[in-house]
Amino acid sequence: MDHPQKNRTVIIISIITIAIGVIVILGWVFKMQVLQSIVPAFEPMRFNTALCYVLFGCALMLTQYPAWKYGIAFVILSLLGTLIGLITLSQNLFHFDAGIDQLFVMDHIKLSRSYPFPGRMAFNAAVSFSLLGLGFLALTIKSRIFRVISQCLFHIVTILSAIALIGYLYGVSLFDSLFYVSSMATHSAVLIFILSIAASLLNPSIGVTRLFTGKLVGNQMAKRLFTLMLLMVIIFGSFRVQTQHLQAFTLDIGISLLAVCFLLVSLLLIWNTANWLNKIDKQRSEAEAEVKLMNTGLEKRVEERSAEFKKSEEKYRSLIEHASDAIYVLDYNGNFIDVNASMCKMMGYSREELLQLNVEEIIDPEELKTDPVTHGPRDPIQSVIRERRLIRKDRSIFDAEINVKMFADDRILVIARDITGRKKMEAELREAELKFRTIAEKSMVGVYIVQNGKFVYVNPRFAGVFGYEPGEVINTFPVETIIHESYRAITTENVRARMAGEVESVHYEAMGKRKDGTTNWVEFYGSRAIIGEEPTIIGSMIDITERKRAEEQLRSSEQKYKLLFDSNPLPLWMISKDDLSVIAVNEAAANLYGYTQEELLQMKVSQLRPEEDFEEQLERHRRNASSATDLGVVRHLRKDGTIMSIQLIAHDIIFNGMSVRLSLTNDVTEKLKAEESLQKSEANLQTILNTTDTAYALFDMDLQVLAFNQKANEFVKEQAHHTPGKGDRLSDYFPPERFPQFVQFAREVLEGNNINYEIDYPQDDGTINWYYVRLFPITNDNKEIFGMMMALYDISERKNAEQDLKNAYERIQSHINNIKDMAWKQSHLVRSPLANLKALAVMLKDHPTDAKVLEHFQTELNRLDDIIHEMAEQASDHGV
Repeated sequence: MDHPQKNRTVIIISIITIAIGVIVILGWVFKMQVLQSIVPAFEPMRFNTALCYVLFGCALMLTQYPAWKYGIAFVILSLLGTLIGLITLSQNLFHFDAGIDQLFVMDHIKLSRSYPFPGRMAFNAAVSFSLLGLGFLALTIKSRIFRVISQCLFHIVTILSAIALIGYLYGVSLFDSLFYVSSMATHSAVLIFILSIAASLLNPSIGVTRLFTGKLVGNQMAKRLFTLMLLMVIIFGSFRVQTQHLQAFTLDIGISLLAVCFLLVSLLLIWNTANWLNKIDKQRSEAEAEVKLMNTGLEKRVEERSAEFKKSEEKYRSLIEHASDAIYVLDYNGNFIDVNASMCKMMGYSREELLQLNVEEIIDPEELKTDPVTHGPRDPIQSVIRERRLIRKDRSIFDAEINVKMFADDRILVIARDITGRKKMEAELREAELKFRTIAEKSMVGVYIVQNGKFVYVNPRFAGVFGYEPGEVINTFPVETIIHESYRAITTENVRARMAGEVESVHYEAMGKRKDGTTNWVEFYGSRAIIGEEPTIIGSMIDITERKRAEEQLRSSEQKYKLLFDSNPLPLWMISKDDLSVIAVNEAAANLYGYTQEELLQMKVSQLRPEEDFEEQLERHRRNASSATDLGVVRHLRKDGTIMSIQLIAHDIIFNGMSVRLSLTNDVTEKLKAEESLQKSEANLQTILNTTDTAYALFDMDLQVLAFNQKANEFVKEQAHHTPGKGDRLSDYFPPERFPQFVQFAREVLEGNNINYEIDYPQDDGTINWYYVRLFPITNDNKEIFGMMMALYDISERKNAEQDLKNAYERIQSHINNIKDMAWKQSHLVRSPLANLKALAVMLKDHPTDAKVLEHFQTELNRLDDIIHEMAEQASDHGV
């Protein structure tokens, strides 16, 4: 791998992740709620989520130690975390319970719509851990393809967690939950975000990470801009949460403030980046000035050395022609035979003295020990040129260059030259060249030398800008090869003009062409010089691609801001703080006030206010508006004299060196009328809701209370012994034994169905209260469901009346049944004496004086009379 052995950022993030995971695990083991949540008021982190953090944190830590990197321990930790994520993900996708959610600890948190499965991590947390684990496992395969795949997986996890964090900051539930399954906790999203970033640092040269880990100017600018933009998103998100919590602004004011803040911070980012680039440009200019100064010095020294060489050459020619060099002749034994005046002068001896000496007497003894005198070649055509250290008469030692030739008669001709000055000059030249090469090779500025239309020298920076190695550029192709076709003509002309001596130096920009065919922008500085009697261009080059891109972006931003001002649908003004004159106005403002833009530019804003409001206008104008400030609603005049209500938002800025107020005048005349009408309607509605016998309550998608009327308040206090408030969860006070059934009804309603049912509530005094409940979804004009309405009506009186009727009906039915039984029974009893009486009557007809028959007759009559009396009494009893 090409990342460093130890990365401090990776180690710190690993330690933080492991520590938080262990703390949460201890919180679950010892049932300590404060440890489970990490941050007060946050949702508890699931045990399996914390376990995955520990596993992946340990795996990430192992990558920083060569002995453990991508070993068996790393694979096991990564595989365990991946399995937990994949199994949890499968449970959500295929709706089954694998038993892993509460395998280690039991989760006793109440079930809710946002938390339907105890112990189970959020859906997008499971997705993130699965992708993160697969990315870790891909790192163990030594292949660039798998490294790229791994980096892509890490980037996907970073994007998912970042989207979730943005969702929390800006209240977009779609962002912090995938497919509306379940939402990831805020601290979980933060940990996954930093963990995925730390994992991407394992491959710093791949993907987006390469943009922020490089050492080039573009990488530094990317880190600066992205960090500031990330802080901007977080700060504005936090500001939105606080303002929404405090209900400080309405939606339209909040959006306007957010837009203005984004504009101001964007301006600050541009200002910061521009200053940074200007600083780099200044440093580049200073470096260029130093290089140009060095070039000038080098050119001067080269000219001086060239003049010296030319002078030396003239002396040499004069020596040959006039024997001005030291010339002497030796015999075969090294004795002087002849010397010229220059030799005498050079050595400090007279001619006579030299003729008495041997050549070894004028040579440094130390040199003779290692390099004794040898005779020249026998071939008179050949000669030997070498250097010797000679000793003058005054015993001073100097360097001399000698040309030795052997004559046919064994005489030796020697031409000697004092090269002390040349040696000194060569040393200085070598030192100068060493300094030049050292500066050039290490310079961040491209340095080049051109002769005969080709580069004879380029430093690594110059070659690297165009994607080459120095050896690929030097003496290989013409100069115009690295220039884009559209700029080759001007480049060729600049080179020709300097080579011809028409100009001494040039400075221009051109579009370059890299080795891979891509283009860049470069800035050339070059001056003409003569090196080795050849016209030469020595210059420097700077890659200005990023500067060009920044300038283009700056121009684009200026055009966008101008377009934003001119084409903005809201009326915008720029007013002088000194005399209230109109400096700039957009078309929307002109249309609103009935003037043309030219007319408004000739006016003062005091002409747009009623005369009686002029003092108030001056007082508002004196107020300091260092940031976007809402100055309230004021009266303004149209051109036709009509008065309109204007909401005035102002911000004092400096424009072209003068103090200017940037204002937005929003016509709220109709809005105020509509708000007044809406307030009346709302008051009427509240009156109706608070005087009706029906309890109404409004809930959001998570069954949190949004609004309720007085009757609903009384119902909750009476039946649940709870004082309701906005933001309460229905599960907090709903009877536990009835809540699952209500959740089922609520799900059907949130799917678009209406639900009606009756429900009873036993009272402490033994009576029963009955309620008729209606549940129906709340939708907008697009049929989108964003809540649920519950209407509850007390039907106890009707239910009691129905029960009384039912009881009376049952009693009547019982009486009828009793009468039927009694009639059957007594009709059976009457039938017996009546039959007897009929028989006795027949007998009396045959024997009218039969006393015994008459007695029986009388007995049956009495019996019949008793039965009739009994029937009357029983009928009287059943009628009660």
